[in-house]
Amino acid sequence: MEKISRRQFLRGGAAMALGLAASGLAPMLTGCGTEQQPAAVVPSTPPTPEMTPVPTFAPDAVLYETTVGMTNCYSAPGEPADGFLGVIPDGVQAEFLEEKGEYTRLALPGGMEVWVSSWMVDPVDAEKRSKRDASYLRERTERPHYLELEQRPLFTCAAQQLECRSYPEDDAHLVYMLTAGTQVTVYGREGDYYLCKLPIGRFVYAPVRYLCCDSSYRTVQNGVDLRVFLPEAEFDILFASRNNITGESLYPPIPMMEEQTAQHLKVAYERFRADGYTIKVYDAYRPKSAQFKLYDAVQNGWFIANPYSGNSWHQLGRAIDMSLIDLKTGKELVMPTPMHTFSNDAARFNSKQWSDVVRENMEYMTNVMLESGFTLLSTEWWHFQYEGAGASLEINMDLEGLPSHPVWEYNFDEV
Repeated sequence: MEKISRRQFLRGGAAMALGLAASGLAPMLTGCGTEQQPAAVVPSTPPTPEMTPVPTFAPDAVLYETTVGMTNCYSAPGEPADGFLGVIPDGVQAEFLEEKGEYTRLALPGGMEVWVSSWMVDPVDAEKRSKRDASYLRERTERPHYLELEQRPLFTCAAQQLECRSYPEDDAHLVYMLTAGTQVTVYGREGDYYLCKLPIGRFVYAPVRYLCCDSSYRTVQNGVDLRVFLPEAEFDILFASRNNITGESLYPPIPMMEEQTAQHLKVAYERFRADGYTIKVYDAYRPKSAQFKLYDAVQNGWFIANPYSGNSWHQLGRAIDMSLIDLKTGKELVMPTPMHTFSNDAARFNSKQWSDVVRENMEYMTNVMLESGFTLLSTEWWHFQYEGAGASLEINMDLEGLPSHPVWEYNFDEV
C-alpha cells in the first residue's frame, strides 16, 4: 500500500469531516483531526445536548455496512495518496452504488460518495450477505491452481504481524493484519498462500511460511523441531497415532531431529521445493521406549532395528521416514507401498517388480537425498539417515517434557 504523508492525511481527513458533519458521522472519524487545541472553558450552565440526526435512506436502497475496524475512504477506486479522504469506523451503514474491481462505491448518510475496499463492507441484509460470501468463496476455490485441503485445520499465526491479501499475490490488495497467536481456518492453498477464514468470518490469503499447524514448538540441545525448521513440509507422525503395527500411540507427534542432520535435510527440502514438491514427514526422532514396542510387535531386525542390542539412527535423531507431496496437485507421489509396510515389497532390491512411475518417484526422491548427504536402507524405500559429523539426541527423551515455546517467538527469517 502506498504511503501517505501527514499533510495529505490531514487534508483528506478535514475534507471527509466536512462532508460528514451534517450527517452526524463526523465524530466517528479517526485520525482526521488537526493539531491539538487549547482546552475549552467549561460554561457554568451546561448547554442542552443536540440530537444526532438519524441517517435515512430511500426505501429501495441496498445498504452496506463497514465490518472490519477502520475503513479507508477514497475519491476514486484505488489507493492513490491524493484520493484518500479519511476513515470511518465499524458498523457505519451506507447505500451501495456500484462495485468496480476490488472497490465499492457508497453514498454515505448526507450524500457524500466514497470508494472503499469491497472486502471491508458487507450487505446489511443477511440473505444478500450469505450469497455474496458464497460467490466470493466459489470464485476463490475454482481458480485453476487452488488446492483444497482434505480437512479444514486450524493454523496459528507465527508472525507478530502478518499481512493478509485479497488474492495470493505479493502485490495484491492488503486487507488485514493478523497478529501473533491468532488462529485461522485453512481451506486450501494457492502458490505460497493459504486461503483462510478469519475468526471474524472473512476470507483472506495469508503466507504459508508464517502459518503453523501447531501453536507451539519444542527445543532441545543439539536438536530442532522440524515443524518450524521446515515450515512448509507436511507431517503425519504415524507412530504418534494408533495407525501403526502396534495399534497404539507410542509418543507425541513432535518431529525432532539432530541439528546437523536437519541442515542436510533442509538442503534436500529446498531442492524438492524448487522442483515442485515438498517433504511429508512420517517419522524423525523415535524414543527407544517406542523402538522396544515396535521390535516386539514385528520381531524382525530386518525391518526394525533390534533395541536390545543397540540403537537405531532414529534414536539418535539422525534419520527420517518420508515421502513427497506434489505441490501442483496436493497429492502424495505414488510409492512402492504404503508407509511402514514391513515386508519385502518395500525393499529396494525388489524394484524390478515396481511400475515405471513408482520406480521413477522413488529414484528421484532417493537421488536428491543421497546428493544432500544421506544414506539409505535397502529394506525400506522411505528411510534415510545421516552418518556424517554432528551430535546425537538423548536416546529416550520425554518429548512431551521438552521446553515449549509459542510459534511466534521463532525467527523464521533466520532459518
